[in-house]
Amino acid sequence: MSSVGLIINERSNRSASVIDDLLYVARRFSSVRTEVLDGIKGLDRALVGMDRKNVDTLVLAGGDGTMQATFTDAINNRRFSKTPHFVALPCGMTNVIANDCGLRGDPAPSLENFLWRRQKGSVKPLRRPLLSVTMGERAPIYGFFFGAGAFHGAVNYSRNQIQSKGMRRSLALTLSVLAYIAKVALEKAASAEDIELEFIEGGAPGAPEETSLALFMATTLTKLGSGIYPFWGKGPGAMAATSIDAPARRLFRAAPAVLRAKSRPWFEDYGYRSWRSDQMVTRFSGPFVFDGEFFNAGERENVEFGTSHMADFLN
Repeated sequence: MSSVGLIINERSNRSASVIDDLLYVARRFSSVRTEVLDGIKGLDRALVGMDRKNVDTLVLAGGDGTMQATFTDAINNRRFSKTPHFVALPCGMTNVIANDCGLRGDPAPSLENFLWRRQKGSVKPLRRPLLSVTMGERAPIYGFFFGAGAFHGAVNYSRNQIQSKGMRRSLALTLSVLAYIAKVALEKAASAEDIELEFIEGGAPGAPEETSLALFMATTLTKLGSGIYPFWGKGPGAMAATSIDAPARRLFRAAPAVLRAKSRPWFEDYGYRSWRSDQMVTRFSGPFVFDGEFFNAGERENVEFGTSHMADFLN
């Protein structure tokens, strides 16, 4: 008989306050197999154990970083003989992935409701392409939302000035975006976040191959939260991408449309571009954020974006 796996990252933002409730719910269902991790330490062992227990539904109680680490480890190391369906249980700070693909509401009641619905066969499948990011010869990272340029500074600002003051989830996301707009529009120091980027393959149609960008983002999600979705490009392709030339011009005027996925006739003339693709090959160096985790692209190495793997969710 198939079973449900529950992996709890006790270091995720909300997990410490709800872990007892999650374990109480799990104990009420005989089919649930639970692992509690200290961060992602032991994730490899936990995934191998879930496969041995014939888990066909894997609930991940953590944040975006927990989701990314799980998909990356599972794919790169072939942890599953048969890949399970995944359930995103929001226990992190902004929970961008769970907002698009996962459960809603407080973690423990949401988990209990899901487990009852699974027993009755009333859960819904949902499929999303995974966004892979490969730096040079390094192993790919699999996740859903990438951001570079001033986005990196905005995430730092959010963690130090917004999340640290107790603001949570969608409010933190909204204020982080507003902080980015103010940072780029008003502070000369924001130019320190600009990136020199070369599009080798898959860039915006008609855009220069080499350019200086204030912002570069890509995602395979269909929504981010709080009504924000700064991707208005049309056409085929599982990945949505947006770039803003440096220095960013008319940012206050552009922001309302950009944040709601609306284009304006003057966008391209002022360096606002959004498009879709299945693959991109770029070259840049410096920091970027991928599902809330920080990485650094080295000099003279390609950074490749792909969408060759799919993730099957239940909610």
